[in-house]
Amino acid sequence: MEEVAPNIHRLVYDPEPRPGALAANSWMVIGRTATALVDTGWNRPEEVKARLEYIQRVRHSPIRYIAITHRHGANVGGASAIQKAYGGVIVSTPMEKEFVDAALEGTSVGKTVQDGETVSLGGLTLEFIHASGHTFGSLGVFLREQRALFTGDNVMGVGTSVINPGQGEISQFMATMEKFLRYNAQVIYPGQGPVVKDPRAKLEELIAHRKERENQVLAQLATGPKTVEELFRAIYTDLDERRHNMARNQVRSQLAKLQQEGRVTTPDNGETYRLA
Repeated sequence: MEEVAPNIHRLVYDPEPRPGALAANSWMVIGRTATALVDTGWNRPEEVKARLEYIQRVRHSPIRYIAITHRHGANVGGASAIQKAYGGVIVSTPMEKEFVDAALEGTSVGKTVQDGETVSLGGLTLEFIHASGHTFGSLGVFLREQRALFTGDNVMGVGTSVINPGQGEISQFMATMEKFLRYNAQVIYPGQGPVVKDPRAKLEELIAHRKERENQVLAQLATGPKTVEELFRAIYTDLDERRHNMARNQVRSQLAKLQQEGRVTTPDNGETYRLA
């Protein structure tokens, strides 16, 4: 755990949790009159203890906001313990509140924020961003004075985000990447992995990657109808087996986008897909 920029701290417990995995980040922004957290890490006793001790050691203003970017355990897990120890209101988007509440223990979201809503920490201003993609109700946070963008899992420090069917949509993810670009951030603090020091390049890379995957799906379907499994095998030819189910879900999400656009059909209700 460390200060990565003036008044911004990265609270990461295990930088290499397992081979091929990225550490779940929690971020703390300390203003003159208030402190905010963005995500809270896993709800694991040793991790919660280490994070609470670090917060106590370095903060010099009361915790007012605990912003949860989305519902997953790596982001919401430690929120209850932090709130119990130091107070603060738990923040989410209106759309994500139901799911964040379900993941919390003994507490709930106390404030839902609108797109563009701001709060002051005393000399530092946080702007909340509705950032649908990784989940439908994902939240981004922009620290205006440092042009720092906290993205949750829409942006990872390494690689790309996962978009699972029923939780998020690729079309909305693409719109959020374009939206993030308009902030002209100087740095991205992602949901997992290392700090992103060239935000524009990273965001453009993520947009290009999704377009490439879409083109790969279309190219395969141009040769005839395919199942999800056939598309997965053709596109992800050299992938760690532990990531196979994740990759299959990316194929499903890509197909859902193409169906919404009327470019792909599934005459047998999801068994096979073909070009429209």
